[in-house]
Amino acid sequence: MFEKEQRIAERAQLLLNENLTSEEWKNAYAHLALDYADLLSDMKFLTKISDRLHNKLSLINEQAIKHSTELENAKRMIAIQNEELKKKISQRTSDVRNAYSQLLATHSELDQFVYRASHDLKGPIARLLGLCQVANIEVKDPLAREYLEKIGKTSFEMGNILESLLYINALKNEVAEPSSFDVVEEVRKMYKALGFLSNYSKIDFDLETEIEKVFFHTDIEIFKTIIKNLLEFAIKHIDDKANRKSYIHLQIFQKSTDLEIIISYNGIEIPSSNYHLIFNLFHKIANIDETTGTELYTTQLAAYKLHGSVILLESTREKTTFSLHLPSFKKKMLVS
Repeated sequence: MFEKEQRIAERAQLLLNENLTSEEWKNAYAHLALDYADLLSDMKFLTKISDRLHNKLSLINEQAIKHSTELENAKRMIAIQNEELKKKISQRTSDVRNAYSQLLATHSELDQFVYRASHDLKGPIARLLGLCQVANIEVKDPLAREYLEKIGKTSFEMGNILESLLYINALKNEVAEPSSFDVVEEVRKMYKALGFLSNYSKIDFDLETEIEKVFFHTDIEIFKTIIKNLLEFAIKHIDDKANRKSYIHLQIFQKSTDLEIIISYNGIEIPSSNYHLIFNLFHKIANIDETTGTELYTTQLAAYKLHGSVILLESTREKTTFSLHLPSFKKKMLVS
């Protein structure tokens, strides 16, 4: 359109030329009139477009004002709801704090109850075991001696259960104190310490590791608890009825700063339906007198204390396998 305006200006300037003939002047004027008419037509078209755009802009503006009003109303509603929500959150937070305080108090009372009850029961059980020993010396009747043996056995089991409960109670409140130690050495020591168990002499123990010494940084006492309970569980659950040589195979892997220990043994098969139950307190997979049902529960609790995990990988007639995974405390928070 700017070209048309420039052309009109040039033709108008041409009409001012005094040297034009009458015929040239008429032709120039005629072209000027046509260009001007064409320009007016474009102006009318643009005006119509402008009017339409103006109407659309007016409509958009009205909608924007409407939306703005709705937005302001929504903001006011949100502000009101936020205030109500803040009040509810504040109330809920207060309720949760009160509930947490009550829970801590209840937990503390329960810990004290378990501790006191266990200690209070240890005395009578010890006296009962002593009486059974004395009675076995003095009583000659075979049936009475059989009953005394059963009473003594039951009392001994109760004593073991109480010791386990006391340790579990202490472990729950224990804070990990990490240090560096040789895992291989500690595992061998823990296995030798279990020589008093009845199945110990029937087992071939084998330890496999990629290097001779595996140094690791974690709480050594809690670590020893985990290894002791896993090995003790394996020894106690050796299948005496099976006509085969029993074994415990332990593998130690150090991956970066993490430690993984695989314990495999050929013992009593754990049914797959019980996989999710074996780490529950007092759950027994077999009616074995030496077991208290606390071994795997304590193992899992101790593993959690070290930010690790212990899982049952498989259990068949040929092999049962547990996996223990522990991270080094060098890269972990020391808060239990």
